[in-house]
Amino acid sequence: RTNSRLVLCTEDHKPQLPAERQRLEEAGTEVREVDGGAYRIYLKGTNFPGLTMSRAFGDTACEGILQEPSYRELVCESSDEFYAVIASDGIWEFIDYDQAVELTAKKLRLKGPKETVRFLVDCSRKRWVYCCGEYCDDITAIIVQWNKKDKNAPPETNHSLYFRRPDVD
Repeated sequence: RTNSRLVLCTEDHKPQLPAERQRLEEAGTEVREVDGGAYRIYLKGTNFPGLTMSRAFGDTACEGILQEPSYRELVCESSDEFYAVIASDGIWEFIDYDQAVELTAKKLRLKGPKETVRFLVDCSRKRWVYCCGEYCDDITAIIVQWNKKDKNAPPETNHSLYFRRPDVD
């Protein structure tokens, strides 16, 4: 119950990654370095849209941007309790994967997923304020638990899901 450890982390789909950049440029999209190692995607010959990711569900202005996620399959025993933090890039901007485990593992056991996901989003928001003032990227997070024993859940249920994004002022 207390052996919380990082099992898998993903890689952001950034335009500076060789395979992503090649696909984008072959499709006719410009990839430009805009700020010391930061790259953005533009329609050829324009300054639009300036995306920082090469895969997205809603941003389809440039050719070569995929709506197809990459994924991995993990096989776990039915007795294993495990959870996933699925979050927007704004969460991961100032919180790395190991920090996310440190922030969530104990709180998840003691307070549950609803309070844990709220805590993670609030921590991210505070880091954005500290580093960027009032500007803040999307900081949405989901925590999914599998094989969690919950006395209030129906017996056939082996998962829970909690979603949180900051309140909009």
